Amino acid sequence: MHDSKRLRCVHRVRAIVRFYQYAAVVALFSAGSLVYGADESIDALKKQLQELDQKVRMLERKLELQNEGTQTSKALEPRLSAGADGFSFSSGDTETNFLLKLRGYVQADARFYVGDHIPANDTFLMRRVRPIFEGTLWKYYDFRIMLDFGSGTTSSSLNNGFLHDAYLNVHYWPEFQVQAGKFKPPVGLERLQSGANLVFAERGLPSQFTPNRDVGLQLHGELFGVLGYQAGVFNGVQDNTSGDSDIGIDDHKDVAARLFAHPFKKTNIRALQGLGIGTGGSIGNQAGVLPSYKTAGQQTFFSYVTGAGTNVNVTADGEHWRLVPQAYYYWGPLGIFGEYAISSQTIRRDAGGASVFRTPHHRAWQIAGSWFVTGEQNSYSRVKPRQPLNFAEHGWGALELAARYGELTIDEKLFGGPSFATAASAHKIRSWGLGANWYLNRNVRLMLDYDQSDFSGGSTAPGQVTAEDEKVIISRIQVSF
Repeated sequence: MHDSKRLRCVHRVRAIVRFYQYAAVVALFSAGSLVYGADESIDALKKQLQELDQKVRMLERKLELQNEGTQTSKALEPRLSAGADGFSFSSGDTETNFLLKLRGYVQADARFYVGDHIPANDTFLMRRVRPIFEGTLWKYYDFRIMLDFGSGTTSSSLNNGFLHDAYLNVHYWPEFQVQAGKFKPPVGLERLQSGANLVFAERGLPSQFTPNRDVGLQLHGELFGVLGYQAGVFNGVQDNTSGDSDIGIDDHKDVAARLFAHPFKKTNIRALQGLGIGTGGSIGNQAGVLPSYKTAGQQTFFSYVTGAGTNVNVTADGEHWRLVPQAYYYWGPLGIFGEYAISSQTIRRDAGGASVFRTPHHRAWQIAGSWFVTGEQNSYSRVKPRQPLNFAEHGWGALELAARYGELTIDEKLFGGPSFATAASAHKIRSWGLGANWYLNRNVRLMLDYDQSDFSGGSTAPGQVTAEDEKVIISRIQVSF
């Protein structure tokens, strides 16, 4: 029986009781001078009224219990929500023991090279297409799966083409958490920033020397509310690369760690509460293919010699360590971050049956800053416009202006005799850029960057990538949720 029907039934019973009560009053007034035996009739009527009253009370209590059960049942029903933070489906319990989120972001880019000497073509491309599945199991077990179907993604025997993140994080205590699976090793500052929150369309030069994603086990947490730590063991990958396994490469593992502090976070000095400073690094032994390094326009400006048989071939063969000091500062609409990266890898050059070893030290640094003209709170993570774009309500979204400068230096010992670098490789690159970001709302952003890269050292042969400066304009439409 539905609640409305139960209520109508109770109201009817109450009306009957009132009718009998009124009848009893009339009977009492007339009973004193009427027939013999009136007292007995009055007593019987009172008994009936008492029985009816008891039934009404029982029905009322039954209805209360049913209403309480209905409310409890509704409170435990799963909840479905949708908003600027994505779509979520969660259990109805107060602890939210089970949760599933669907998130993601899409970046559609356009690259236009200024000048005809660049071998790359002006192009439109899908830079990143990343669906993200996140969730919670039994309150303390979080998982994340992120795929990437962006332009240039290919599958390989290592199965590392499409799967970017796939990990489980156990967090019974905020100070001591365990994370296992595939994710970003704790080394670089800008590398650890989500691709959806970057100030510029492409990461700066220091990220060329940090690992992208790797499989491993990591301990991490936050101490005293101001000091974050991460330390883990990983398969080990080369600079700016990802991997799913060590099969066919080497049997060694890398150790990566990072400390990052907000020393003024809990003080009353508001101007310094957004200061963060730390360092990350890794060490291990690696073997196999070495990476190439690219400009903001994704042009290769340095690569190692490769070959087969008696031809020259350069590979990794020995210790590889990285050190990356880093810091950022956010105060109101202002944001500044910078980092310095060193990467050292022992390498081997094989030619004509002879092997020559080198241990180069590559270095890179950058500093970048941005300012919200519209006054939003700048942040390392996602930024929320104060007024989303709405012509009817005169909302224009958020406007951010940005600038950066960086340098990357390849160790000179790779260019002497015998050479470990290809003829088109540069010894040093200097890069600067300007950018403007228009946040239409929390989910849609338009980006426009100008980056210029100047090369020195290495090859100066006409027609090579490094013979001329690179000037590139990058625009982006990003949708994230």
